[in-house]
Amino acid sequence: MNRSFGLSFVLHLAIFALLFLASQSSFKAFPEVAVYKVSLAPLPQPKIMSVEEPPQEEVKKEMTEEKAPPKKDAPPKKEEVGTKPKKTKAGLPDISPKIVTGSGRGFTYSYYLNILLNKISQNWNNPFKGKDVVLKSIIYFEVDANGTIQNVRLEETSGNELYNETTIHAVTLAKKLPPLPDEFSDDYLKVHLEFLSGQ
Repeated sequence: MNRSFGLSFVLHLAIFALLFLASQSSFKAFPEVAVYKVSLAPLPQPKIMSVEEPPQEEVKKEMTEEKAPPKKDAPPKKEEVGTKPKKTKAGLPDISPKIVTGSGRGFTYSYYLNILLNKISQNWNNPFKGKDVVLKSIIYFEVDANGTIQNVRLEETSGNELYNETTIHAVTLAKKLPPLPDEFSDDYLKVHLEFLSGQ
């Protein structure tokens, strides 16, 4: 009987041992998890930088410079040879003077001649202006020291009475010119003025 009791005790002990080992193997070991402490701090506020605006004048200047198109060089003008007739100013006829002084010496005061020609040219209405008619007349007159025009006459006719009258009338209307230059010692000028039309 003691022997059977011993065997049953050993069997029970073996069963308990197996059950204990089975229970230990059924439970899985969980890995250790690292825990970190986190503290919530307020985020730093972004710094606001002040930006200086450029002056309006400079901005406008830049805009105008951008809009302005680049200047293009104008192509050189082609010279036309012999295609256009020589033009004179409107109302200014082709008048050329031949000046003779009272003593026969030359008259070298060009500024005075320009005054003389401009004044007479303003008074001349050429009846054949713009027409293909070639006419020439020469009017003789004298200018005294005070600039008064006198002794006007037709020295060379053009062959056309109307044309002759207009040239004489242009000189007569001038009447008075500035006094002769102080450096000019003669008492008067002898002028042979040529009127040419149709060029």
